[in-house]
Amino acid sequence: MGGKVTRNDVARLAGVSPAVVSYVINQTKYVSEEKTLAVRRAIEELQYRPNLHARSLKTNRSMQIAFVCDNLRNDWLEVAEKKFFDRGYFVSHCYSRDGDDFIQMLIEGRFDGIFMLSNRYKAAQLNQIAATGIPLVLYQTRKYSHLESNIVTVAPDIYGSVMKTVSYLSTRGHNRILLVPPLRYHVSPEKGFRELAFREAMQTFGLEYDESSVLRNTDTLSSVMAEIFDRIYSGEKKAPTAIIAGDDYLAGHIMQYVRKLGLRIPEDMAVVGMDNTYLSDMLSPQLTSVDFSKEDFSEQLVNTMLQLINGGHPESCYINVSLSIRESA
Repeated sequence: MGGKVTRNDVARLAGVSPAVVSYVINQTKYVSEEKTLAVRRAIEELQYRPNLHARSLKTNRSMQIAFVCDNLRNDWLEVAEKKFFDRGYFVSHCYSRDGDDFIQMLIEGRFDGIFMLSNRYKAAQLNQIAATGIPLVLYQTRKYSHLESNIVTVAPDIYGSVMKTVSYLSTRGHNRILLVPPLRYHVSPEKGFRELAFREAMQTFGLEYDESSVLRNTDTLSSVMAEIFDRIYSGEKKAPTAIIAGDDYLAGHIMQYVRKLGLRIPEDMAVVGMDNTYLSDMLSPQLTSVDFSKEDFSEQLVNTMLQLINGGHPESCYINVSLSIRESA
């Protein structure tokens, strides 16, 4: 097809009206599954992209979504980013920073929505964003006292992932397990899903648990490795036999460091990651990791965000997880 593809071209190919194409793209009205699929196929075939500038002027929207991350190595977010792009939105990845100034800059950034992957912010700060009318989808990993109604959770079942991992490691004979949260994670023993699940699981399976079972300083890779060294060479015969890492990136660095200390994986130290990214297969030995459907997660995230943007009231959702067993554990 010559020239610029228009909404009318998509409508003709899909056999629907131009208005239906707009409803599907913007998710402003209900469209049957059959027509929705027809429109999406036509968009893909014609490689249609909305005129974002014109659309922004008409709707008073920036057509931009902010992803706020504690680290920018979440490669599995690419699926969600593409789904937003297919619906006419650009995604900006923002490195989380402490303080109210950062919250204010997010508010002033004219984002149509924010996906918050950081647990560093208090409920009051999240509610400050929501109070301006900006939809906020939360990758929730801890309890909050109160969140506004336009803050909705879409996240893997973090609690369940830790429970399943500890259960598996206990059946493999491990009784001293160390939990290492993600880099820059704000450890909260009484509120964090990881921490609460880990303590409950360790107690459920009769395993040794105390405050030192959770690594609390995850500000940098260096601080993580220094604490792992201290755990292994504490001299108290309580060295861990297994480590649960907050993500695959961190797990890979831990595996490399542990081997430098002369330990074998998994014979001397089992290591389990989370997110089941491409690194799981690339590492040697291959990494056992918690898995969840990136497709289901991304679809739920995009649908939830667009419903919020259009004044809807979606419910929070936790995506089911499973454990992909490989050589490291």
